[in-house]
Amino acid sequence: MSDAIETAKVYIEEENYDEALRLAKKRHGKDDVESYLKILDLLIEKDYLLALEEKGMYYQYFDETHDDGDYGEKYFDEYLTKQPRSINVLCDKAMSRFNKNHIDEALEYMDKAEEKYKSYSPIEKPRISKKEVKMGKIELLIQAKRYDEALKNLTDYESRYGEDEKLILYKGSMLQKNGQNNEALKYLERSIESEETIIAFNAKGDALYELKEYSEALKNYKNCISYEQRAQEDLELVTNFNYKAAFCCVKLGNDKEAIKYLNKTINMLNEHGRLPKDLEAIYQKCSFEKERILKSGDVKDKEFRKTRFLSARHAIYALIVIFILYIILKMNGY
Repeated sequence: MSDAIETAKVYIEEENYDEALRLAKKRHGKDDVESYLKILDLLIEKDYLLALEEKGMYYQYFDETHDDGDYGEKYFDEYLTKQPRSINVLCDKAMSRFNKNHIDEALEYMDKAEEKYKSYSPIEKPRISKKEVKMGKIELLIQAKRYDEALKNLTDYESRYGEDEKLILYKGSMLQKNGQNNEALKYLERSIESEETIIAFNAKGDALYELKEYSEALKNYKNCISYEQRAQEDLELVTNFNYKAAFCCVKLGNDKEAIKYLNKTINMLNEHGRLPKDLEAIYQKCSFEKERILKSGDVKDKEFRKTRFLSARHAIYALIVIFILYIILKMNGY
């Protein structure tokens, strides 16, 4: 048994549960997951609720399998049976439901967290403010692509709490998603002035693209591409600004530049095998556009030209060599 576990046992015997939990977190920080979980279990045996939440959080965010897809929910459920007004754990539970694709239930738990904020459990202080609970719900709506609801909640948030960096960015993005492109640009430009983010540049590019301002849209998509390494895990986002950069080039009459972005998008999506319907539609659109440009004869595909084909004469020579090798192998009993 590790020294950390023995030390934790002493803390627990002295009812110094907070210090035992700190020790567990330190072991987690040093990648000693075995000691970390063992100490949490010892604390849970003593009905120390914060250890229950901590263990749920581990499976929510750190465990590779998320406890076989449970996302820590059973620990949050056990906690809530004892403290049903816990703001922290109601939000944790909401995230578990969201990760299991139960979107409506996740949003209901966020609503409960906001509703119970005035009378939260006296044994704990919420980690996040009521304002942050509201923003958490908005972020879940955005992830669920419920853009109209997200925009309504952003308007409510703005009337209650005023503006902040997240509000400005998200409201600009949601106005764009809901087709209010001119209004979206006002927020997105302010967001970019405050901080240059790939999300703001992408949304601004989309707003300008919809307004047929292709030159300005392309500038914003190129800004996205310069930050691309930061967003590699978001295939939908990276696909969007690359393929739209291509079609901006098409609209601007620059087919040569368009081919570059079309090839990049096609190759990128090829690497991901089977695609969701929306990305498959983009893949087909890019492939058809590339074929159209190449058929026009005005642009050569440099990637295509890198592939070398044998001339007819060399192909015949190669076949003869193969045939001779086949005869030799047969004569030698192969």
